[in-house]
Amino acid sequence: MLFVYGTLQDADVLGAVLGRPIDVAGLRRALAPGFRAVAYPGRVYPALVAADLDTAPGLLLDRLSPLDMAVLDAFEGEEYRREAITVLAGGARHLAGAYLPVAAIAAATPAWSLAEWTARHKPLVLGRETDMTTTLRQRLSARPAH
Repeated sequence: MLFVYGTLQDADVLGAVLGRPIDVAGLRRALAPGFRAVAYPGRVYPALVAADLDTAPGLLLDRLSPLDMAVLDAFEGEEYRREAITVLAGGARHLAGAYLPVAAIAAATPAWSLAEWTARHKPLVLGRETDMTTTLRQRLSARPAH
């Protein structure tokens, strides 16, 4: 399982990254208690940081293939590391991967908003991400299995 809290909550972005249409009705809303989505300094996307009194909203993804995870890891790049966190979805606790920033980012950094990102940045970012992830999927699917 993977908890996403930023641009990957957008069905168009997630579909572009995974290379397939996303059934929005099949996505599960989730919460990450003890975390907050903040603006990644100098970027238009967020970082998930520890914040004891906050809860970050997002989605819980499952049924991801090894290729999906490889593409997601490459998409997130070296600015993030995938770590297990506890999230709440459907009234239950789940252990899920989440992309946390490698850089130290203060919890007091301004909050990040999917609605604001959608209004201000999505049209410009979506085309670039679609092209980049198509190339990533092609390159990663051509690798021999480990």
